[in-house]
Amino acid sequence: MAGKSDDRERGYIVISTTLEEAKKYEGCKVVPYGDVYPAIYRQVYGPASQRDCEKWVAANCSKSGKATS
Repeated sequence: MAGKSDDRERGYIVISTTLEEAKKYEGCKVVPYGDVYPAIYRQVYGPASQRDCEKWVAANCSKSGKATS
């Protein structure tokens, strides 16, 4: 059974619906590294700690796409 410590060891990534390089990404979400996510998203940051991913989202993603965990 996977516990919270397993999630921390795996790390997290940031995914976005923005298809190309941009100053601000849209539709950002923080998800555990290795989780399956819809094909409309692509990885834009990570793997890193959940806290680092949330900081990256705050600095690089538009307000309309808040981080979720």
